[in-house]
Amino acid sequence: MTPGKAADEYYGAIEEEFVRRRGATMLLSPRDWTLIGEWKEAGVPLRVVLQGIKNVFDSFEARAPTGRRINSLSYCRQEVQVLHEIYRSLHAVEAGRPAPGGTNAVGAAAMARHLGRLHRRVRLAMAAASLARRDPLVAGLAQIGAEMKRLRKAIKDGGFDPIGLEDRLRRFDDEMLEAARVSLEPGALAGLQAAAGEALGAAAGRMTPEAREVTRKARLARLLRDLCGLPRLTLFD
Repeated sequence: MTPGKAADEYYGAIEEEFVRRRGATMLLSPRDWTLIGEWKEAGVPLRVVLQGIKNVFDSFEARAPTGRRINSLSYCRQEVQVLHEIYRSLHAVEAGRPAPGGTNAVGAAAMARHLGRLHRRVRLAMAAASLARRDPLVAGLAQIGAEMKRLRKAIKDGGFDPIGLEDRLRRFDDEMLEAARVSLEPGALAGLQAAAGEALGAAAGRMTPEAREVTRKARLARLLRDLCGLPRLTLFD
């Protein structure tokens, strides 16, 4: 992939996600394009920018009056910066280096805020599961929520090594999906499994058995999240 093509895809993916979440067609302003250029120049990974946009819109939609919209990508600037600090801090720690620019405290605070956001989403999912009488999922989410709360406190107190944070979140996510599977009636689960297999379509014949199974499981996980209103427990989608 040429550098020019990579840059075009970076700009295009951010524009597409922002316009999609805004819910109405609009053209990005010159200021917005300049901001994307600044992120690109600073080496902010695309997935970090997309996660920042997601976080901002999720928070805005939860509290803003109906009909209000975010009209500029600059509204996402601070969130992207915070997530990039988390990203840089974690990668520095994993490589055995000090966090860049002495941002250990900043990175820890940003991680704690992100965990707080995920914890609130877990609690919302638990309330929905309770209304749907999915007791195994309620129990699983309650345990995950309690562990996330302890983890957030440990990070704020400086008592947790962030090197394993993403692995810990992946474990929570796997446990949450397993609890969701167990909570469904056999017929409902069979329906989701069939839908996950059918979604592969003609592409299934071109995949190796291993790739086909990985893709099927990913589709099933997405269907479970949609059905049960589950968040994705990760630092970056």
